[in-house]
Amino acid sequence: MSRYDRGYRSSRDYRSSRNTRHSRRGRYEESGGQGVTILVLLFVIAIGMYLASGQSGKEFLEKGKGYLGEWMNKAQQAISKGVVPSEEETTLPSNMTPCTKANIAKIVAYTLMDDADLKQGANGEVWYSKYYTRLKEDAKFSFFNEEEAMEVMTYQEASQFFADILGDGYSVNVNGTQDVSEKDLTLKQFLKGFEQALEHAGKKEILQYEELSILATSLTDSKLGAWQVLTDKGVYGFEGLILDPCVGYTLQAIVKNNEILGIVDTMSATSSINECYVVSVEDGKATLRVGEYELTYNNQIIPAEEVGKICSVNIQNNTITNYQQVKEDVGDTVVRMTDEYVELAKAGRLPFQKLTIYDGTGNEVYKQPGQLFSGIKVTYTMENDCIQTLKVIDDTLSQDVRILLSTDGTSGYNQENVQISCETGFTVTYGDKQTHFEADKTWDAKEMTWEIGKNKVTLTPKGEGILKVVSMKRKDTNPSYKGALEVYKEEEGYTLVNEVNIEDYIAGVIPSEMPTSYDKEALKAQAIAARSFTRSQQKSNKYLKYGAQLDDTVASQVYNQVPADEAAYNAVNETKGEVMMYNDRIVNGNFFSTSAGYTANYGETWAIGEIFPSNTPSYLVARQQYIGERAVEDLSSEKNAYSFFTKSAKELDAFDQDAPWFRWQVHMDAKQLEHIVNSNIYNLSTNYPNMVKVKKGNDWVVGELNNIGAIKQIQVTKRGEGGNIMEMVIEGEEATIRVGTEYLVRSLFAPTQKDATKEAIVVTRADGSEIKNMSLLPSAFFSMDIHYDDSELISEIDLYGGGYGHGVGMSQNGAQGMAERGYTYKEILRHYYSGISIEKI
Repeated sequence: MSRYDRGYRSSRDYRSSRNTRHSRRGRYEESGGQGVTILVLLFVIAIGMYLASGQSGKEFLEKGKGYLGEWMNKAQQAISKGVVPSEEETTLPSNMTPCTKANIAKIVAYTLMDDADLKQGANGEVWYSKYYTRLKEDAKFSFFNEEEAMEVMTYQEASQFFADILGDGYSVNVNGTQDVSEKDLTLKQFLKGFEQALEHAGKKEILQYEELSILATSLTDSKLGAWQVLTDKGVYGFEGLILDPCVGYTLQAIVKNNEILGIVDTMSATSSINECYVVSVEDGKATLRVGEYELTYNNQIIPAEEVGKICSVNIQNNTITNYQQVKEDVGDTVVRMTDEYVELAKAGRLPFQKLTIYDGTGNEVYKQPGQLFSGIKVTYTMENDCIQTLKVIDDTLSQDVRILLSTDGTSGYNQENVQISCETGFTVTYGDKQTHFEADKTWDAKEMTWEIGKNKVTLTPKGEGILKVVSMKRKDTNPSYKGALEVYKEEEGYTLVNEVNIEDYIAGVIPSEMPTSYDKEALKAQAIAARSFTRSQQKSNKYLKYGAQLDDTVASQVYNQVPADEAAYNAVNETKGEVMMYNDRIVNGNFFSTSAGYTANYGETWAIGEIFPSNTPSYLVARQQYIGERAVEDLSSEKNAYSFFTKSAKELDAFDQDAPWFRWQVHMDAKQLEHIVNSNIYNLSTNYPNMVKVKKGNDWVVGELNNIGAIKQIQVTKRGEGGNIMEMVIEGEEATIRVGTEYLVRSLFAPTQKDATKEAIVVTRADGSEIKNMSLLPSAFFSMDIHYDDSELISEIDLYGGGYGHGVGMSQNGAQGMAERGYTYKEILRHYYSGISIEKI
């Protein structure tokens, strides 16, 4: 039998001294307490009461206005005044914490259970319940009984516990003499014995030791959650432990997965912060930022000149006793960031383990790595060849844009190979080496000798040359790019980034998004919308791990699918630097192909995380896109929506009326409808669980679905102000689902016949042209005619829709229609984006 498979209750009685221990609980003793032990015990008892109740310490103290609260305060004061270690001895409350069986349950769950995710418990549970629940999953831990959770383990019980872990013939010495066998054990003593037990079992490496300076808990900093402690090495959990009196001390702790399991020893009555940001120095106080948290200490050491600098400090009795400025390397620019390293423009690739972010701009915006973007300027500190901190010094956008290039212009970024040439010749930079290629010679990524840790090559054209990517296709041609191309060698294949001047980039967007045969005013409106969108997205971190700010697909805006021509450059030059502004901020210039007669509210189109509908900026609201009185009132009504979407272009003087996509129709029989819905439901229910729900009784729940069976009913349950479908319920014979957001509605009903042996599904446009097997429904602006068979199942369905795209912001075909009617580009933009101004930056 394995030494871990023994149920120690089966061979030994661990309850024999239970009553005796209950009578002694108020007389807990520990040598070396030096007169403060009784007050500490009062504190421990009080803390134990809130531990058992499941309350956080902050909540408990807020309620402590009665006698117990007063005793708590007295205990804390006595501890802070009376327990100051001498040079010879360090005695803190952490050394005297009694070892409850709940503490042991937590330690065992974290160290002896496989990959236990123990950070979250069920609502209403006391803190230790999840550990007992987890231990019950394994029969060898059946001896843990939650009813005994708050009992303190004795020396005798601990000895027997360790004997069972080690097996017959082994023991751990947790006490020096036999006369303490009935006394309560401290957590520190248990941990020493547990270390010996694991060492005997060959599992000592499970224990991870860290020396932590305790800086704040939830009692002293409201930003910390319950059972969270701020240390010099970050935020840790400490469920079931007493750390509030230890603020300001340095402790040796056993940790796992950022959770403190126990305190091994008290190292010092002082604390230290290796690197912190000096926020302010005034009136004998200094405020320091540690990660996202600010701490204020008494200060006569740090001068005001150090504000904005990164320093190391020592603290004793809430007073800064020493400081040293940490060397920050000269300014650099973040290019790329993964979970393992930061790539800087000058310093190159620097690894990190824990990375702290400070905002030196004075705006207090940047606090986490996920808020950074490619192109942001920083200083940094290093330790042991790893980057420790980044301090943002400038977030001003440059005139260059970094674009991640997809494999085919629609999706996927992993290139099998990259081959590049240039008519004027080009230079290849790899680390500190440069190689020159003559005109029309081809560089091949697979022919490179790539060194470990150096995975980037930069290619720069000679003179005004343009780099051609021979290994890629865009509409049957090899695309060419102004600016530089960066090639990253990944674990599999390569990724490709184009760094290019923003005006050249916009010129490459215009013909890929709008025919350059369109009116000049429409092209100029497109240029400003694209430039505004670019500027608003450059600070996004969506593509930071690739070293980019946007991509070249519809996920950002389509770029260089069609080469820029004279008309595109004219539109760019005549609007150079112009963007749309609202309340002194660049607006997100969303645009789409064709309107059905109304645009949509931003917040009624897209979800923000799990929130749908979300907020709508006042410049991205639903607006009428035809001249004259409203054709119908309240498009959120099904009857009115049906009336509007069945109107032809001839019945409306619409800006988009000449566009083929102004109106469209789809007819499907029952089999086609069932095929389409059931082909898409698994992908949607697994990838978008918050927007695709399954009906269970009267509730809508998350659930994976492969098939909902034959379709019985389809009901539109929500429409936006512009008439776009926000939510639908589809009832099948096997299940009923609810789908939200325009994209998922379009995806669910994507008119594609995936069975090659059957006829394609056709979308008929306003001009009579037919488009077969579309990967998305043209838009979410549609109504339905539904027909039923004798079994009350849908027999066939007709969709009457209009428009193409999401419907938010500017309609590109609408802009053309307005330009043909004599509107200027500024009038076009002010129509689609309410309340904006157009300014040059």
